[in-house]
Amino acid sequence: MKSTNSNGMLRLIACALVLLATCVTAGAQVTVTTHRNDNSRTGQNLNETTLTTSNVSSGSFGKLFTRSVDGQIYAQPLYVSNLKIGNKTRNVVYVATESNNVYAFDADDPTASTPLWQMNLGTPVPDTDVAPYCIDIQPQVGVTGTPVIDTSSDTIYVVAKSKNTNDNTYHFQLHALDLVTGAEKLGGPTDIYGRVPGTGDGSHDGYLYFYPLHHNNRPGLLLLNGTVYVAFGATCDVRPWHGWIFGFNASTLKQSTIFSTTPNGYSAGIWAGGEGLLADSSNIYVMTGNGTFDANEANPTDYGDSVVKISTTGGLKAVDYFTPFDQAFYIDIDLDLGAGGPIALPGTSMIVAIGKDAHLRLIDSNDMGQYHAGYNADLQEFQPTTSAALAPFMGAPIYWNSPDWGPVIYLQGSGDYVKAYQFKNGLFNTFPVSQGTAANVLGYSNTVPLSLSANGSQAGTGIIWASAAYSGDANQKIVHGIVRAFDATNLGNELWNSRQNPTRDDVGSYAKFCPPTIANGKVYVATFSNRLVVYGLLK
Repeated sequence: MKSTNSNGMLRLIACALVLLATCVTAGAQVTVTTHRNDNSRTGQNLNETTLTTSNVSSGSFGKLFTRSVDGQIYAQPLYVSNLKIGNKTRNVVYVATESNNVYAFDADDPTASTPLWQMNLGTPVPDTDVAPYCIDIQPQVGVTGTPVIDTSSDTIYVVAKSKNTNDNTYHFQLHALDLVTGAEKLGGPTDIYGRVPGTGDGSHDGYLYFYPLHHNNRPGLLLLNGTVYVAFGATCDVRPWHGWIFGFNASTLKQSTIFSTTPNGYSAGIWAGGEGLLADSSNIYVMTGNGTFDANEANPTDYGDSVVKISTTGGLKAVDYFTPFDQAFYIDIDLDLGAGGPIALPGTSMIVAIGKDAHLRLIDSNDMGQYHAGYNADLQEFQPTTSAALAPFMGAPIYWNSPDWGPVIYLQGSGDYVKAYQFKNGLFNTFPVSQGTAANVLGYSNTVPLSLSANGSQAGTGIIWASAAYSGDANQKIVHGIVRAFDATNLGNELWNSRQNPTRDDVGSYAKFCPPTIANGKVYVATFSNRLVVYGLLK
């Protein structure tokens, strides 16, 4: 009897160990299917079990390999684990370029430099076709907004801007590509076009039309409740332009809905510093740029310089908003509230919005405050980073429920240090609970895109990853970059940067507004040097 129980116990232990190993392996396999990891746009990977504050250093961490592509990478690289391609199960990283090419690469094998597949999505648009001075994205515009992946159907949705050279027409098309083969799916691509009733800038016959040449898809795509949402703002501020959101059935690519931020006005583009569209279970939240505002009037239609809540139930409809009381002043001095994108604070109804003026606004999504002459009815406002004519904030903070301070957000403005602000009792502490000592380079487009990796809220695992300009202003220029890693619980502790051993770790040209992607022990960094750079633990 004793022997039988002993054998049974051994079998139970063996089974438990197998299950534990399976759980650990499965838990370590992370996917990054959308901009900044989730629809709350928190920027956090909470399942990183390899990289820690103890092993990320110049002696143990560095560049592993690069992947060559044919153009600049504005879109954040996406990542799918355990995908079977070519009779092998592997992790795959997806990269899209301004040359309108999408690549699937083996995410781990340094010797596998040849793409698993590559798909061209049409002739990109020369940057000078809009205006001779239009060099913000150079020398051509193709895929700019971060795609979105649906792992349940093995589909990556990508928006490409293209030029038909036969008739000199311009198009945006939504492509649904097979994750395994790159082949077009669902009868795609489908053209993005449409109109709404309106008398706004560029309208005729009582309708406002979407003109592809004057627009760009900068925000990351959103997949929500079976619909792919795509947003647009201006291309180099050449009028007419407006803010637009289009919705497409994710199973058929059929257009299902359309919304304009200023159907009876002008501008108010949705640019967001490249941030993905923020969403909860049934609403989209956007920040708009300079433009007409009349939402405080009897029959509102136009939402310039506002944070807008848009219901997706039964089509797209604005149901609430926040607008600064001095919105007209924003237009006068080009302060674009919508130079950034909002993020949600998990477990709350709060969203955080920071615009060019570098003012943080805490807004309750259940009662956003709307517009009031002479005062703002949001919950809190303060300035968490530097603000100057040469240093506007463009982008968004990221979030972590830290072991030391609980919920915090991290950000790094132009010419400033990386900082952490604690969220407690419904408000932010207006003094940083931690900040770094390495100043960012001052520049108009030099707000630093951040990402966070951690194993939940476990101490010693939280790392802030920053991709920044190393020298010069990235506004309408290509400048050299630097990648930094900070201890997320002590930002004064810079764990590693790519300039400590530049011969080995140099990143190349800075990809502005594009955060690093961290998955399964590796850090994937986009560049304007026509390559993806991959960092990890050295062996």
